[in-house]
Amino acid sequence: MLTEIGGGNWWNVYIGGPEATHRWQPEDVKAYEHAGISRFLLCYVGRQSDHLSLLNAAQGTADGKDAVQILKTFGMTAHGTPVCLDLEKRTFDAAPHGSLDYAVAWCQAVRQAGLRPGVYSNPGPLQALHERADRPDWVWIASWIRHTPASLDPHQATGMPASMWPNQGQRVWQYAGIINGKACTVGGFDVEIDVADPGCLVGTGVVPHPPPPPPHGHTYTVQHGDTLAAIARKFSIAGGWQQLFDLNRDVVKDPDVIHAGEVLKLP
Repeated sequence: MLTEIGGGNWWNVYIGGPEATHRWQPEDVKAYEHAGISRFLLCYVGRQSDHLSLLNAAQGTADGKDAVQILKTFGMTAHGTPVCLDLEKRTFDAAPHGSLDYAVAWCQAVRQAGLRPGVYSNPGPLQALHERADRPDWVWIASWIRHTPASLDPHQATGMPASMWPNQGQRVWQYAGIINGKACTVGGFDVEIDVADPGCLVGTGVVPHPPPPPPHGHTYTVQHGDTLAAIARKFSIAGGWQQLFDLNRDVVKDPDVIHAGEVLKLP
């Protein structure tokens, strides 16, 4: 299969999870590296529609911690390592509020371990998730098209507003399984085709680092698509968005609503 990949240089790795039908092992990743795959997208398969009673914040926290422990077996727990949660659309449709509570809590647990949480889903669930204050840092958008796209840019993903997760390092796009009427196959197997911002991938020898905290007393000008939570993560602000909100109550009246051009004080 690997000899037929062509120009691809990254691969999706299902690290495990309670609903995973197949879990990669560290030796599998090494085999792909030896075959020329240099980067990986790490995905954890969380609770799905067969277990709706487990779609809650407490279970999300527990499963987020489980994802961190699994990543330790792969040696992929450097600060800022991206890892995503698989949230299927049928799961969201069956329990919208519970699945979002679960996903947000999963992200919080992963983030507390110093990793960079993302969520895989269709545009609808992701748009609903964007409304949450502690939304994921990045998203893997499942939005299939039937013809070769004009642009292989995850920020042009169909069905997702450009204002949601607009920055580099915030998007992966699963755009096809069939192109121009022909199934995408590798080694006789049907596969999905994806394109990704490099910041959503991790590989051997690639150690992501967060930006250094700003010097005391500096400011930040809000950019389009920013949130307090994202800014706090960007600058590693102790106390998170709450600390940033408390410091800027003279400018920000609602922590969920900030506007491009506003100048925020940083601790």
